[in-house]
Amino acid sequence: MTYESCYKSICLAFACLVAGSLYAQEHSQFRSRQPNVLFIAIDDLRTSLGCYGDALARTPNLDRFSRTARQFNRAYVQQAVCGPSRTATLTGRLPDHTRVWHNRNRFREAIPDLVTLPQMFKQAGYRTLGVGKVFSGNERELDPDSWSEPEVLRQSGWKNYVLPENQGPKTKQAAFENADVGDDAYPDGKLTSLAIQSLEDLANRKQPFFLAVGYFKPHLPFNAPRRYWDMYSANLFDLPDRLSSTDNSIPTLAAHPHRELGGYRRVPRDEQLDSRQTRHLRHGYHACVSYVDAQVGKLLEAFEQFQLNDNTIVVVWGDHGYSLGEMNRWCKATNFERDTRVPLLIRTPDLPQPGVASNSLVEAIDLYPTLAELADLPPPIDLDGRSIAPILRDPQAAGRQAVLSQFNRPWTASTPEKMGYSIRTVDYRYTRWIEWETRETLDEELYDYTSSASVMPFGGHLIEHQNIAAASLVVLQRMRNQMDSILNSRIK
Repeated sequence: MTYESCYKSICLAFACLVAGSLYAQEHSQFRSRQPNVLFIAIDDLRTSLGCYGDALARTPNLDRFSRTARQFNRAYVQQAVCGPSRTATLTGRLPDHTRVWHNRNRFREAIPDLVTLPQMFKQAGYRTLGVGKVFSGNERELDPDSWSEPEVLRQSGWKNYVLPENQGPKTKQAAFENADVGDDAYPDGKLTSLAIQSLEDLANRKQPFFLAVGYFKPHLPFNAPRRYWDMYSANLFDLPDRLSSTDNSIPTLAAHPHRELGGYRRVPRDEQLDSRQTRHLRHGYHACVSYVDAQVGKLLEAFEQFQLNDNTIVVVWGDHGYSLGEMNRWCKATNFERDTRVPLLIRTPDLPQPGVASNSLVEAIDLYPTLAELADLPPPIDLDGRSIAPILRDPQAAGRQAVLSQFNRPWTASTPEKMGYSIRTVDYRYTRWIEWETRETLDEELYDYTSSASVMPFGGHLIEHQNIAAASLVVLQRMRNQMDSILNSRIK
């Protein structure tokens, strides 16, 4: 090789080295500008937060967070039970498309190559981690394809109960516990510590991340350290007589036959509780909400400590609502407002008008395309949700004309025998119960949220107490037509 050719080769190699270095630097800077995502899922959390108008709730951390975020006052889940709700939200697909109508159904059996929300971020170069209850509370229903490393549902030593009298082989012991212990004695305290450890590791990496943290409370049993029970006076939780019984205008199909609360120690299996039991369990639920609020506060404080706030999208979401004895119902698994409406708070680094809430109708299934848009990632083309980023930019922006929820009967069936489809507009809810095989209509419900004859406000919640379908035929027909249009366009 001549001197001249050798010199040219060296120059070319040096130029390539410089160009590669500049590309790597620019690529690294581009990656570092991509927003992180913190996705906080809270099990069984209805809108029992101070920022949602529940005057009893002691939730200072989430109330404070809401003042920096967009609060969605009319957010609804696709199905009011954890597995189907979480699957719909994290896949962006309706339950009838994933065939997940039950906690034991698995979406990859119906759609093996489906790309989940965290998986989309993983494929885009994000580090994705899931800790706690994200997809499911059952080890068999975790989704390894979604995460950069194995999801941690729970670790050894995480026990629901700490008192000796509640130790035993049965899952259902007491329905509540208020031991005088620290936060880390129960799983959600341990989960927060684990999440903060994960966060510290993520903060030290030059890689954007998607961190999902799934809190277990306020799910039964209502176990929380005593200091959270002591935040409330027990006599605040009496349920008015007008809310303690059902109305015979509401069809039997509307109320779930599954008894989640029944079977806990000293709780009747038919869940017919006296006023003392009702008061105590309502107290326990709120104590658990305050306990989770404190854990979320610690997690958000760690974000600030690690200087991640300026480049992180934070989502706080309840996987479905909950009934606390209203209309003689407990837990979830219905199409009623108190079960389908959930808290949804989203904070972005450049959020306009933080603290201004939106009253637009949105669905939890809309979170997938929203986060894709906020992170400038191309979402799958077959999502059933639609982005609510316009409402983040302008809280007055329009949402959906109606949101869709559903629930199957019986709950224990892997394939539905009967299905209740429910649409909620600004003023009304219409629910149609059908025979699954024939699609024959079995019963109908109509509620008017502007009328005290149909719906009662209580503690920041709206409680349906009279089905007005037979008395409002004009509205009923209009809602029937709207339901037909929605089912025809959204459920193929």
